[in-house]
Amino acid sequence: MTEAALTWHRLPSRVLMLRVLEVIKSFAIPLVLLFVLNNDWESTFGIILRVGILLFLGLDVLQKFFGWLNFRYALDEKTVYIIDGNWIKKEKSLPLYKIQSVHSNSPFLYRLLGVVELTFDTNANSDDASFKLAGVFPNEAKRLEDILDHVRHRKTETASPIEGEAEATSEPLSIEKPASRLLYALSTREIIIASLTSLSVFAIFPVASTIISSIDDFINLDGTFDTVGDWVVHASIIAIGMLVLSVLLLSIVIGMVINFLKYGNFRLERRGDRVRVEKGLLNRSAKEIPYEKIQAIRIKETFIRRWFNIVGVELVAAGTMDEVKDESSTILPFVKRERAMNVLNEHFDQFVWSDALHRLPKRSLWIKLLRINWVGLIISGVVLYFFRDYAWWLILLWAIIIGGKLLSYMTTRYAQNGRFIELRTGAFTVTSFLTDKPRIEQIQVTQTPLQRRFDVCNVLFLTRGVLAYELIEDIPKQEADAMLNWFSRYTVQEDMKTPG
Repeated sequence: MTEAALTWHRLPSRVLMLRVLEVIKSFAIPLVLLFVLNNDWESTFGIILRVGILLFLGLDVLQKFFGWLNFRYALDEKTVYIIDGNWIKKEKSLPLYKIQSVHSNSPFLYRLLGVVELTFDTNANSDDASFKLAGVFPNEAKRLEDILDHVRHRKTETASPIEGEAEATSEPLSIEKPASRLLYALSTREIIIASLTSLSVFAIFPVASTIISSIDDFINLDGTFDTVGDWVVHASIIAIGMLVLSVLLLSIVIGMVINFLKYGNFRLERRGDRVRVEKGLLNRSAKEIPYEKIQAIRIKETFIRRWFNIVGVELVAAGTMDEVKDESSTILPFVKRERAMNVLNEHFDQFVWSDALHRLPKRSLWIKLLRINWVGLIISGVVLYFFRDYAWWLILLWAIIIGGKLLSYMTTRYAQNGRFIELRTGAFTVTSFLTDKPRIEQIQVTQTPLQRRFDVCNVLFLTRGVLAYELIEDIPKQEADAMLNWFSRYTVQEDMKTPG
């Protein structure tokens, strides 16, 4: 790497301030407890603890300073170069044509300081598959995205050159960024309904538990718990009911606030050959997935949201980074099924959904009921041995287990429609999975001794991407053999081409 021939850029100085603020935020609770609420400098242990916290805080700040000081990046026409490291400098380079997508993230502190975080993803499965610019000005972010758009355009032009235009391709190309097309935007009403039909209404309990446990590590709260317990014992039914109702209402409000902060201003857009998801109020994020990298589509329905016909849609993308896979794969977090299908059929028409799905035979229900549930047996054994007075709760436990098996039998569907395979699996949460033969890398058929007696088996479909697999259980053996035969026989030349 010749540093003299490149124009090197540093991250803005306010990024250092941002990193120091993040360090202080991570130490906020211990600092408040040790230096404000319980400022004890008399005991030896208290002095050692506080000095240790301050030294660790100073070391972390010093590390952030050297990390900011050493970080530099530069670009030429083909490559991006990175110099990174806190105590030891590391140099690496990445060809621009390998960068498949750019994800931008703007947490509240970033937006407050007027910078954004960019993540460049090559969609490869390695430690050096991506890199971050953790804090650049918006105009610099736009410049980098324009450079990548130019590289993608040039790559497309050189991939299929036209005869007689070899000289023209050497001239610099003046291109425009692809226009954005809005595919879907969440409304306020949808976010409110989704908040009421999700477990986020109970968000107050883990939040309160985390805060209480953090405080209890430094301040003994046993006396407070005893006081609350005495009040509950001696309080009237009306008072307890009002307390429970207040906690429930507070939980609903917290759940709504969380969903609004996370999914406010949600937009699903198409920009050229890639789909883009933007969301968030305080923490604004934008992530892209190339259409050619989409391997499958998943539609998820939770038990409560099925009553309201609300679904969530995810994309299975090849090589998506582990740290952003959940955020980048969800393109519709909670919408009505009809609207979701309209978006999928209109803008993701490379996948065709089947009109009719096959049900499992009745023998599949018997094998589900006969299959041993070891978790239920272990819990039943523990309760009957140690807590026999509460044995009647086992009726509810086994009702849930058997009900789950019945639901699994009733909801499981499958269909092979031309070159597409569609699966519908699950019990309390139902997942619909759709992919096609060119995107399937492997099909595995397994059969247990119990399944062999009923002539059924399990089929596992694997595609490229993170968590890119789907399992359907207890389908007839002849259907599984037909799927294997369908997958192994390529009668059309295009079937042997794997997209992406």
